[in-house]
Amino acid sequence: MAGADIGMVQIGNETTSGIAGVSDFADVHRLFSAGARAVRAFDRNVLVAVHFTNPEKTDTIKWFADYLNQHNVDYDVFATSYYPCWHGSLRNLTEVLSYAAERYGKYAMVAETSYANTLDDTDGHPNTVSPWSGTSENMLWDFSPQGQADEVRAVMNAVNNVSGGKGLGVFYWEGAWITVGDITGKNGAARTRQLKENQALWEQYGCGWASSCSGEYDADAGQYCGGSAVDNQAFFDAQGRALPSLHVFANVVTGSLSAPVLSGDVDGDGRVSIQDVTELQRGLASFTTLSAEALLAADADSDGRVTINDATQLQQRLAE
Repeated sequence: MAGADIGMVQIGNETTSGIAGVSDFADVHRLFSAGARAVRAFDRNVLVAVHFTNPEKTDTIKWFADYLNQHNVDYDVFATSYYPCWHGSLRNLTEVLSYAAERYGKYAMVAETSYANTLDDTDGHPNTVSPWSGTSENMLWDFSPQGQADEVRAVMNAVNNVSGGKGLGVFYWEGAWITVGDITGKNGAARTRQLKENQALWEQYGCGWASSCSGEYDADAGQYCGGSAVDNQAFFDAQGRALPSLHVFANVVTGSLSAPVLSGDVDGDGRVSIQDVTELQRGLASFTTLSAEALLAADADSDGRVTINDATQLQQRLAE
């Protein structure tokens, strides 16, 4: 748009496997450099960002930072996606972003994150995060508007913890990819009729990842076209009404925790003891509800999930 105030341009999207059809990293750096030159020619004040994914593959992500430096790629911001159902712990996220910040002086950010505010399927198109897919198991936050806000705040905090104050921030994807055609409460013929109406709307106007026409140039888009796979991760309910979690961006305060979370300190008393193991076991058994801070502290093995393995590791740590 003419007159737009452009602050940053991203060269490629989740380029872990390559960019613009080029997957040989003997050549990929040339495309990064060409994109960066185009941005600099337009306005040298605009930041140039590169974007990878799978930060849980720590060595791989660090390799990309080394690769860009080795080939003298001109950029300002090292970014990764972070989806908690796939991408490991927040501690590791901070570590890989800090690597680019410390070693190469780059800014860092999360270019994509999201979290489900419910596990309900409200449009009839399978969701990415759902009970049947295995992506909803042992997450650190509730699947509710509050849990959604807690996840965003926690990812912001992880980026804020990047070394040298180099963490820029977090982008949410995709908060407006909403339900088109609510099937909630419909059964039998009524559900079938609504799904048929939905499919016509999705195909005519677009809704989710793509329409079937996209199959001509992208097999995945053609296969997974239709409704929204992330409507339960939007900041709006099935009727399009804004959820309270949308306010997290206005309400979050950097450094609002009174102190960093102590790993293993599940009960929040400032030390790690057998009482923390007991509190974690009670939470796993649903005898009590663990807060967002308690869940972060409980992730003793730093795998991004809270399971009985964390309780076992805490017990082993205390026995040493």
